[in-house]
Amino acid sequence: MLWFAHRGVSERFPENTLEAIIAAIDDDVDGVEFDVHFSKDGVGVIIHDETVNRTTNGTGRVVDMTVAELQALDAGARFKGDPIKTKIPTLDEVLTILAPATLRLNIELKTDTIRYDGLEAYVLERCAAHGITSDRLLFSSFNHYSVALIRKLDPRVETAILYPYPIYHPEEQALRIGATGIHPDYRRVTEADVAFAHAQDVTVRVYTPKTVDDVRQMQAIGVDAVIVNDPKGMRDTLKG
Repeated sequence: MLWFAHRGVSERFPENTLEAIIAAIDDDVDGVEFDVHFSKDGVGVIIHDETVNRTTNGTGRVVDMTVAELQALDAGARFKGDPIKTKIPTLDEVLTILAPATLRLNIELKTDTIRYDGLEAYVLERCAAHGITSDRLLFSSFNHYSVALIRKLDPRVETAILYPYPIYHPEEQALRIGATGIHPDYRRVTEADVAFAHAQDVTVRVYTPKTVDDVRQMQAIGVDAVIVNDPKGMRDTLKG
């Protein structure tokens, strides 16, 4: 079973920040998951929500703010751990750090609420500009139109559908749009779901098991990867 860091190592550092991404590299995990939006001036920025309210000391929609305005905010202001003052990174800043590493990039396209015309092509272009090869890339989205489009733009990249609730034979939905992975909420996946997926050569990566017991349950039903907030901590506990 593989381990992906959810929004970087978001248990120990503010989510989707450079510090959280660097920690994923240092912790020698298999992959790192992070989220991409467009700023008002069309720059890819790494943040989960459509607004800055939950994770920064600011308020407002990401799409209504320039990259300079976004980076003036403190992205560590609401972190529950030790105080860390940091910024919302751009996609290019994150890719600069990740390019020399070997772990996989699970890039979530945040087009499920705001459609962000052109985000898929933009992200592919920036990854290529940083020399990140297609075998390291894994794109996912709750917007399955985005999943289909990015495969159309570059058939070499791997894609997966995200979904938060049970859907009928998700592996069939994935294959229908060219995806080879499913990323369900860990609370919504069953052993039968995993078996059906594997019978069709579809990979199952679950988000976001909260406890070591949750991870053990995912191992027991045969998932291929877990996307968690502290992969090294959970992995070390399981080994211990």
